[in-house]
Amino acid sequence: MDKMKSYKSSLRYIALLMVGWCLTLLPAAAQGDIQVDANAPLQVLQGEPFKIEFKATSQNDIAEADFTPPAWSGLDIMSGPVKSTGMQISSFNGATQMQKSITYTYWVKAQQAGTIRIPAATMTIGGQDYRTKVLTVESLSADQAAQRGGGGGAANQRDNRNNAAANGKTSVNATDILLRIEVNKTEVYRGEPLVASLKIYTQVNIAGFENIKYPALNGFWAQEMDVSGQGDGRTTLGGKEYHSQVLRQWLLYPQRSGTLEIEQAQFTAIAQLVSQAPATGSPLDFFFNAPQVKNVSVKLASPVVKVRVKELPKPMPADFTGAVGQFDLTGVISGDRFAANTAGSITLRLNGTGNFPLIEAPKIDLPAAFEQFDMKTNEQLATTARGTSGEKTFEFPFIARAEGQYTLPGVQFSYFDPAAGSYKHLTTPDFDVEILRDESGGTSGLGMVSGVTKEDLKMLGSDIRFIRIGNPRLVPQGRAFLWSWGWFLTFVLLVALFVATLLYLRKNIRDRADVVRVKTKKANKVALRRLKRAKVFMNDGKETLFFEELLRALWGYMGDKLAIDVANLTKERVLAELVERRGVPEEQAREFLGLIADCEFAQYSPAAGIQMGKAYQAALDLIGRFESKI
Repeated sequence: MDKMKSYKSSLRYIALLMVGWCLTLLPAAAQGDIQVDANAPLQVLQGEPFKIEFKATSQNDIAEADFTPPAWSGLDIMSGPVKSTGMQISSFNGATQMQKSITYTYWVKAQQAGTIRIPAATMTIGGQDYRTKVLTVESLSADQAAQRGGGGGAANQRDNRNNAAANGKTSVNATDILLRIEVNKTEVYRGEPLVASLKIYTQVNIAGFENIKYPALNGFWAQEMDVSGQGDGRTTLGGKEYHSQVLRQWLLYPQRSGTLEIEQAQFTAIAQLVSQAPATGSPLDFFFNAPQVKNVSVKLASPVVKVRVKELPKPMPADFTGAVGQFDLTGVISGDRFAANTAGSITLRLNGTGNFPLIEAPKIDLPAAFEQFDMKTNEQLATTARGTSGEKTFEFPFIARAEGQYTLPGVQFSYFDPAAGSYKHLTTPDFDVEILRDESGGTSGLGMVSGVTKEDLKMLGSDIRFIRIGNPRLVPQGRAFLWSWGWFLTFVLLVALFVATLLYLRKNIRDRADVVRVKTKKANKVALRRLKRAKVFMNDGKETLFFEELLRALWGYMGDKLAIDVANLTKERVLAELVERRGVPEEQAREFLGLIADCEFAQYSPAAGIQMGKAYQAALDLIGRFESKI
């Protein structure tokens, strides 16, 4: 009993030690994602109060922070620091995140005009020091503010960027908010990736957006990039300093050559103008002169961005499958000795950076003695500004059927390197394989003969004949079928059959040569097949994939039905073709284009777009009506 009590006591002691060790590690883990920041206006008016914030944020609970203010210079402190805590909950693609914060706020005013440097402040959280960034603020005199057009945003701040009492600003100018689509390249090869960023530049506070319309990105294969790690920045445009933020970012792969346009993005921004009564110089101004907020709607549109896409050089290598970027290819075989009728595989690993989503598998040729099965693909990819990086693996399973010595030729792969402007060729080594006799007797069950190759087996049906048995159906002498009525009738029927077959084949070849007619006839069938795939995505609740497939069905149907190639397939062309040449009512044509617009909007903003079931039923109904009219 004493030993049992001692054993239990030891277990409790060990458990307490482990719990204590975990508790000591917990604060460090909780503080691992802490970020600190400092915010101040870009410009202030000399002698007018403005706000400076020092903020720490984390997705976990933040322990008590020890705040060390910066070494102030050129500023008079009116009040502060005022400590406040907050919590923000956000949801993106169904994932909910909670962020907690501690903020220290100062109200200060500039002693004189000029550039004021605000050094870094220090926050000690969980025993670790965090330093904020260094800020610069431009202090303007009254004359300087007047020369810049009413102050030009004399108190632009991240949270409170306008002080109307200081600069008389009561409306938003055309240059206060700018919407831009910026690309990292304006000239690329077809298939070469480029990054398009939708950015907003502001000198006023933005409360939110309405009537959001993202560009359609026609002519590009687009892959959206994560912008959660890209915070606010400061940028100078046209001599003015702005707060900048990346709203959306796409990795684009051009699918055709020529000049492609990235259409306008259109937003309605809700700008907040904060006005405050003139300061009297009393410290009580901070408590009794409450600011007044005015919301102003501003329509924004980004300029159209043009990208010149160059065609890939010709002639293209025979083994070129559309890969553009920088790649490396390795190949391995699962062994060099196999028993007959056993399985093996050749694995190709393609790694590098480029248009991985659009690359087709390399081709592999095996001798006739090898039975090849469907290829398996595996990939580990990541989206970067240089393109899609990572590794793509192609596995080619096979079964060796006949014994012998074989040399499996190496796999060839060509890709286009945009940096070098030329094609590069990769080749794996040849694989020497020995196929041994199947000692298990498995070949007999398959009708195989040991020691005979697959090529030899093909001749068994022609060089060995069996003796005919049964009734030979011999014809008596003098009653030959040749030159009989039956022979002539058979001859005429064969000639007629030959002529009919020839006419049918000529008609079929003529019809197939008319590509436009073939596409027009098959437009409905192809569209229904795509709608069927879209319905599968709808049933699985995959909204983005559903609307992407539904748009392919609608655009593909209209392009095939109206015989319009992809390069010229625009909404205006479709409307004119349907109404003027095909006799479709304009209301019905605009209903079709409206459905496309709703699907494009829902593809990028599923929560605010059209319902999947409603869009699917509308597509079926419109295609059915078009089939009866066109």
